[in-house]
Amino acid sequence: MIGIFIGLAVGVSILVGKAFGAQDQALVKQITLIALGVSLLFALVLSGIGQVSLTSLFRLLGAEAEVLSMIEEYLVPLLFGMPLLTIALVAGGALRATGHVLRPEVLMALAGVLNLIFDYLLIFGKWGFPEMGIKGAAWATVLSWIFVCLGMLVLLWHKKLLQFRLPKWKVWRTTILEIFNLSAPTIVNQMIGPLTLMYLTFLLALESAESVAAFGIAGRIETLLMIGILGVSTALTPFIAQNVGAQRKERVEEAIVFGGKASTYLGLAVALILFLSIRPLAALFSNDPTIIEQTSQYFYIVSLSYTLLGLYLVTSSIFNGLERPMEALSISFAKSFLFTLPLTWVGSYWGVLGIFVGLSFSNLLAGVFAAWRMRKELNRVQSNLLQEPILQSYWKDIKGMLNG
Repeated sequence: MIGIFIGLAVGVSILVGKAFGAQDQALVKQITLIALGVSLLFALVLSGIGQVSLTSLFRLLGAEAEVLSMIEEYLVPLLFGMPLLTIALVAGGALRATGHVLRPEVLMALAGVLNLIFDYLLIFGKWGFPEMGIKGAAWATVLSWIFVCLGMLVLLWHKKLLQFRLPKWKVWRTTILEIFNLSAPTIVNQMIGPLTLMYLTFLLALESAESVAAFGIAGRIETLLMIGILGVSTALTPFIAQNVGAQRKERVEEAIVFGGKASTYLGLAVALILFLSIRPLAALFSNDPTIIEQTSQYFYIVSLSYTLLGLYLVTSSIFNGLERPMEALSISFAKSFLFTLPLTWVGSYWGVLGIFVGLSFSNLLAGVFAAWRMRKELNRVQSNLLQEPILQSYWKDIKGMLNG
């Protein structure tokens, strides 16, 4: 569900970035207001569907009665709070698309800290707060969403990106169609990843509960350490959209080069960190030797693919910024349905390690496929980047770092 709203926010940021690049401030305000209204309505509908289908969905995924009761305790509050997060994501997309990057990120970081504090207070019942267990973890998250939602709206108002005068119906209709035309492929793109994770969870559940736990721990550590690559990919979409709107081709090309190099260097750095510290990191989340061992095995195998995984993520964002969302969707589709699903299914015949190997190979192939599609796009627009010696450019960076 969050993936759907991230996809919606990407579509909004492309439209806002283009209007901002063309210096049409009135249009920026109109798009922002309409996007907030549409996203709120959309979130309320999906939240209601989630409440109704919660039990049957997790039974389908293999949750037993004891686990299902905990899932309901955790997800029911989150589904009620989902519209708040939606507004925050869409507002953040509009702010970044107009060049206001730092404050939204600071707000998100503060919300994370607030979440941690209320986790401690509400899970364990400290400082006079009730002891709520897993339900407390959910309400802590909702409280952080309230904070970030209000903060983003204040920022929109302060930066004069929000108006309360309703546009005419014709403007609403045109803008909604444009948002969904750009967002639809991105929304599908964002949904492919979680659906693939659900499939992997299903495969691992056939092995053991410990395997599912190890995969969950690995996912949280991975998200934290990949935040640099995710940050670059998030920033590239509105940046490129702005410069497309301003017809600054040279800055678009600079952003493409930066994205490719950032994914390479950050992917290598993350892999190195994990190889040196994964066992103590895994031990922070569990004291079960089997879970620690399988979490470590995951990273020893999958971290080798992070450089090309980063290239895949960055390339998807570049295509979105270029208003080529179908290209971004095609590489996500290929990663999940041509690479991840069949390779992990075949790998499952060799157990948990086989699944991890299949996932690693799918990341590698996705990066290669993304690079091929990007080269085709550069050929289509006859970009000057085709004349750049890629290996020589990397070697120059390496020598600069060594000399520095």
